[in-house]
Amino acid sequence: MRTKLQKKFSVLKNPRLRWELIILGGMYLGYGALMLCRTTLVVSGPAMIDDADLLLTKTGFGFILGWGMAGTLLGKLTWGIIADRFGGRLVFLAALSIMALAIVSFGAFSELTVFFFLYFLALLAKSAGWPSMASLIRVWFSKHKHGRVWGIISTSSRSSSVVATLLLGSLLFLVSWRWLFVVAGGITALAALLLLKTLKGAPSEVGLALPDSVEDTSSSLGTQQKHPLDHVTLSGALATFSRSYRVWLICISLMCLTVLMEFQSFIPIYLKESFGLSIAESAVASSIFPIGCLVSVLAGGFIYDKISKKALMVILVSSLGVGLMCLSLLWILARLGFSQGMGLAMATVAILFFGIAITPSYYLPMSVFSIDFGGKRCGVLIGLIDAFGYCAAMVFDFVGGSVADQQGGWQNFLAILWVVGVAAIVSMSFFLYLDYRASMR
Repeated sequence: MRTKLQKKFSVLKNPRLRWELIILGGMYLGYGALMLCRTTLVVSGPAMIDDADLLLTKTGFGFILGWGMAGTLLGKLTWGIIADRFGGRLVFLAALSIMALAIVSFGAFSELTVFFFLYFLALLAKSAGWPSMASLIRVWFSKHKHGRVWGIISTSSRSSSVVATLLLGSLLFLVSWRWLFVVAGGITALAALLLLKTLKGAPSEVGLALPDSVEDTSSSLGTQQKHPLDHVTLSGALATFSRSYRVWLICISLMCLTVLMEFQSFIPIYLKESFGLSIAESAVASSIFPIGCLVSVLAGGFIYDKISKKALMVILVSSLGVGLMCLSLLWILARLGFSQGMGLAMATVAILFFGIAITPSYYLPMSVFSIDFGGKRCGVLIGLIDAFGYCAAMVFDFVGGSVADQQGGWQNFLAILWVVGVAAIVSMSFFLYLDYRASMR
């Protein structure tokens, strides 16, 4: 036993591994804080709609979400360029600071137009997370670790959503929805202060060489491999992206998958209205979706690096098929005549497996592909791909709330998701096939 422990501690004495763990932990904490703030509105949704002083409908709630997606869209088109130019650390810390300020302010107002602006600003800040982390991962981690690193980082998003729905949902039993925003913003501000000291922008800041898969044009640290886009201008890189079928297909896939993931924003309201839950109960029950996502993406990141592209294609497409079956079950529940308790139990199981089924396809192919194909322009590429996804989600948020407000709204809402799910399966299948063919060259 002592020998095994000594080996573990001796590994941690390796400065590169120790700093990789510090950087990974910093990104995990920071992105978790960003997701905590984003999920706060989702958890607070039923309480805000029931607040007589706000006069907020599901349509209005959808518009708040839609303006947030507009902020995300703008951020995805800009933060990647900024991160590639100034480094991931600066952008990541700026994102945390802006988010903390915006989300605390959100809880202090009641005007719908102010909600639009503040949530736009909040998700503009959150959108910096993925491009800035792509920049950090590229310079800190070798290529063969990218899948597992993205898998771990992705669990930060999901674990934070679980904590938010359970912790903040439980707080709704005790305090007003406004206090949830104060708590989330305060935690994010503390995370920003901690990372200001511990998060380093590049290995050279602590006397380490770049990983083997990264070229350093300013020094001779280590032996690096060249990437086709290393010395290409931004306009040249954009032209390369625009000519790639794989880029277009992953953009279409992510549009569909982002809409499917955006179902999470409506789950508390859906559960409350469909199964007669209280505000706090619906918020806590909605944690079943991020729990499924968390389990799925944690396993998926490690599997991603170890299986062939062909096997990956089969697994991910089959998983999306399971997600489509879960949506089908939710859609027909109202017609099956189950008791309220049985219907709720079946709905939560379907939502759990829906999260498990779609999450790996949402997080991993796009993240790994962006670094492999984008090289030094990975921040730009990942931002562009995400921009397509959030543009689709923005439209869905504006439309989805209005659809849910109409008679038979949730049935029509779920039918839209089902059609989007079919499109996700088709587009992801073609992307994974082309990616597999490219790997064989």
